Amino acid sequence: MTTIAGIRKALGAGRATLSFTGTAEKFRVRRIPDSPCRVACPAGVNVKAYVGLIGAGDFDRALEVVRARNPLPGICGRICTHPCESECRRQEVDTPVAVRPLKRFIADHALKSGPARLPPETPRRTERIAIVGSGPAGLTAANDLARLGYQVTIFEACAQPGGMLALGIPPFRLPREVIRQEIDSIMDLGVHLEANARIDDPAALLGRDFASVFYAPGAHRSIGLGLPLEDEVAGVVDSLTFLRKAFTGEWRKPAGTVLVVGGGNSAVDSARTALRLGARKVQVLYRRTRKEMPAAPEEVAEAKHEGVTITFRVQPVELLYENGRLKGLRCVRNRMGEPDTSGRRRPVPAPGSEFDIRATLVVSAVGQQPETQHLAGSALSISRSGTLQADPITCRTSLSGLYAGGDVVTGPSTVIDAIAAGHRAAQGIHHQLTTGLPPGSSTAATTADELELLASCLTAVPVERAKPAAASSRMRKHFAEVELALTESEAIAEAKRCMRCGPCSECVRCHGYCLKHQVSLSVPGSGDDIQLRFAGLDSLFPDSMASREVVVCRPGARPVAANVAPVICRVERTLCRDCGRCTEACIHQAIKPVTWHGEVKTASVDPMLCRGCGHCIAVCPSGALRLDCAAPVLLLPGGTG
Repeated sequence: MTTIAGIRKALGAGRATLSFTGTAEKFRVRRIPDSPCRVACPAGVNVKAYVGLIGAGDFDRALEVVRARNPLPGICGRICTHPCESECRRQEVDTPVAVRPLKRFIADHALKSGPARLPPETPRRTERIAIVGSGPAGLTAANDLARLGYQVTIFEACAQPGGMLALGIPPFRLPREVIRQEIDSIMDLGVHLEANARIDDPAALLGRDFASVFYAPGAHRSIGLGLPLEDEVAGVVDSLTFLRKAFTGEWRKPAGTVLVVGGGNSAVDSARTALRLGARKVQVLYRRTRKEMPAAPEEVAEAKHEGVTITFRVQPVELLYENGRLKGLRCVRNRMGEPDTSGRRRPVPAPGSEFDIRATLVVSAVGQQPETQHLAGSALSISRSGTLQADPITCRTSLSGLYAGGDVVTGPSTVIDAIAAGHRAAQGIHHQLTTGLPPGSSTAATTADELELLASCLTAVPVERAKPAAASSRMRKHFAEVELALTESEAIAEAKRCMRCGPCSECVRCHGYCLKHQVSLSVPGSGDDIQLRFAGLDSLFPDSMASREVVVCRPGARPVAANVAPVICRVERTLCRDCGRCTEACIHQAIKPVTWHGEVKTASVDPMLCRGCGHCIAVCPSGALRLDCAAPVLLLPGGTG
């Protein structure tokens, strides 16, 4: 048998992998990087850990894991673009784990758990830090710096904090109460907010007793359609102005047809908002095809479900107006050419394809950019596209003490990207103030040596993905939230679909909640027998180990059933001193003291309770405990044991 000890010895000798003959060629030791979902998350959220804790019903601890890297879980649980799901290995079996709805579930749980508090051991530093902008980048930096003990003040140009979260995202996607509660949670850490305080010269704050400044005002300048008289014809408005006035009740009911030009989330949000304001007809015009449309697929589907019409490969070329009042748009149809710098195919107008569309309101939603024109001539470096230039790791600008991040540096991006920028800025500021040196890489990835079981070696069990319920059509009035939350039972079941790939979850409760199990796998008559630890046993065998068939696939041979034996701890009674340390270490209560032959008292392991975690071995002073196989369970074709 190839044991875990033998594997570790081989690794210690400098061999990265172990080679086996026959069936065991399908198993190898390799250095496993962090779970793909965590690597894909710009903010480095430990997805695997909090999903596993939700599956175990430990919601408070799951919330702690999320908040360690994401101070806005309720916001991201509703509007995050969830890049983690695109890398989820569960899709090799059926569909990715519903990570974003799970984050929303745990965030809603946070509303009942009380506000966040600084740990008692948090240091109290004298340095004051200024943050310009209360969007996700600024809020994240404020959260991190407050937890490091700094005195933080946020300067917000508007009356209410939140930046684009509050100004550009409709309440039916992101309720304002959620924004308020999560911002309040950060303010409860001792962060001070100054509203209606526009800062055009962030460098001036350095002379106001602030040790450092983080400049994160976002990108609030709309890009126009580029048509003649666009700023003079009544009935043409940019999406940011339209959405802001709609949310505050300033916009009257749109009469007739509303045309929205653009293909991003702002365009879709504007179209759905126009419907809620009472527009008779809403049509989105996008110059490329559906494949190139950047809006989230689920948002596009919701818009079409609500009655929005989307016309592809069309772009406006002229405003139609009379007496200074909009009458419609003259458009042209496009054909798709070669890809441009964005990687999407370039739309090329087709000659002679012009046509007119009557409309009473046109909403321009073709993009935003940061307002940096007032910084021209300053010591700050500004790119040709109008963004500030800053170090990608530390967020330091060309001016000492001034840091910048979020949309003002990258241009319009996602909420989770802005959160990642806030983390980097906070670490850059902290390292500069404490060590005088910039930090190294902020990558939180870890690795571990594990014996990998290739996906092709197992017959996995497809499990249907949980889908959040949606509000009924009659409830979709004004700006009530459309997508509902998962129930507790749905969240736990969905979390258990996680395949637990990657190394340690860093959840601190590995021996209690980690779903990794250790088994011995062998093929009858092959002579191959190997111990291995692999992920997702509960997902692959949701009922019991003996009720599912494990299939081993060998190149050029038909799949055969395999013997599966759980690996548990064994007690060498001649070495046991009855010190009781193993009993204290085992939280599964699998180890109990027994009297051997009425004379010697030793430890005994209950094979039905032992999970083979090995924590008892680590505390045994006499080496009386070891991992070994229980009685093998033969899995026969057809799923009978």
